[in-house]
Amino acid sequence: MHTTTDQLTQQSPCHYGLRMTAEEYFQLGESQERYELIDGVVCMSPSPTRMHQAILMEVAHQIATYLKSHPVGVVYPEIDVFLGKGLNDRDLVFRPDVTFITNEHAERSGHQISGPPAMIVEIVSPSSRRFDKETKKSDYERFQVAEYWIIDPQANELIFYRLEDGRYVPQPLTDESFTSRAIEGFRLNLAAVRALFK
Repeated sequence: MHTTTDQLTQQSPCHYGLRMTAEEYFQLGESQERYELIDGVVCMSPSPTRMHQAILMEVAHQIATYLKSHPVGVVYPEIDVFLGKGLNDRDLVFRPDVTFITNEHAERSGHQISGPPAMIVEIVSPSSRRFDKETKKSDYERFQVAEYWIIDPQANELIFYRLEDGRYVPQPLTDESFTSRAIEGFRLNLAAVRALFK
């Protein structure tokens, strides 16, 4: 049984564990808590660490700087992304650390991003490692997110997946940069990112 809109406005700030649709989830509005809607259930994650935020800002800054002179899309840190229906036919809304959408996608989006972005970045924390590397990878692949970047500072890992024939294929890293296809012409400076793994 879904929570009604009136009930949502009367709830306390903590919505952890509530079952709702994506429409109801977006009616919660902005909050200081970090929520995601996973198979129709509201889940909350701890606040990020300083290192996590430093890495997020570095990646988002590199992309944003590139987009100023190559306006092929838009980059967002920590924004809700409504992917669609999960495996149990319930709504799935993730909040990736960094999301890139093309200009075409931006033009057809309203206040929220609906549908698979061109690229998503998740920065792994010890509590999210399996979720980021298994659950989210599987969901992003199923919804055909063109590139999925996983940054795991504790394991000193940078993993880049690219869709090839509908399946994720890890991309080899042969130098100090990664060339994206999802963000046309963009090269991520890996040394600048690794320098924050402290």
